[in-house]
Amino acid sequence: MDHLRKILVSLILTCIFCFPAQSQTTGEWLGMELNMDLPKGFSFKVSNSERFLNTGLGLYKYLFQFEAGYHINKHFDAAVIYRTAWRLEDNDAFYYRNKLSAELSADFSAGRFRFKNRLRWQRRTKTYIEDKWDAVPLKHIRDKISAKYDIRHCKFTPSIFFESFFPLYSFRRSTVDELRLGSDLEYKFSKKHTVKGGIMMQNGVAGFPVQAVWFRFSYTYTIKI
Repeated sequence: MDHLRKILVSLILTCIFCFPAQSQTTGEWLGMELNMDLPKGFSFKVSNSERFLNTGLGLYKYLFQFEAGYHINKHFDAAVIYRTAWRLEDNDAFYYRNKLSAELSADFSAGRFRFKNRLRWQRRTKTYIEDKWDAVPLKHIRDKISAKYDIRHCKFTPSIFFESFFPLYSFRRSTVDELRLGSDLEYKFSKKHTVKGGIMMQNGVAGFPVQAVWFRFSYTYTIKI
């Protein structure tokens, strides 16, 4: 366990100090989420977020997301997600994009660590069409692996994650479209109120610099119905 703790701390420090120095641009993600725990293992989430780029663009995307989840058993969860996002396009106007996703996640604990693997299938469509490829829906499989550490007698919970985007569309040029690596620090004020801040490196996203770093902050309000 001591060895795992040292690895977790080292990775978090790497995210904090190394990523901004290597990035070509930086930005911020701000978000709010309402999480509703429903009877019989069901849940429903509504969230919105804004994303800003520090390249003179400012706000370039804002979105709303709706998620219906089901707690299968102690280790497995499933969810269906719909997202609509307004994004700043090449003509300096905002156009919306739609994304439909389905995911399955599995988690297990080892001591004070909690590990999770989330597999997500997603399909994205655009309404701003510049060429024939913009009209083709983009499909991906996303694999996200994360680890949390429960600090004894502390409301802060540190975590790290790594995510890969595998393209499924016919005109793909590589095996992996995008990689994300980041760390978060969560603080739970109570059962209902939680805030989370973190840093994330994004590498390979189409249409943006090869390497970007995002500083993230979100607030979650949870209720049980």
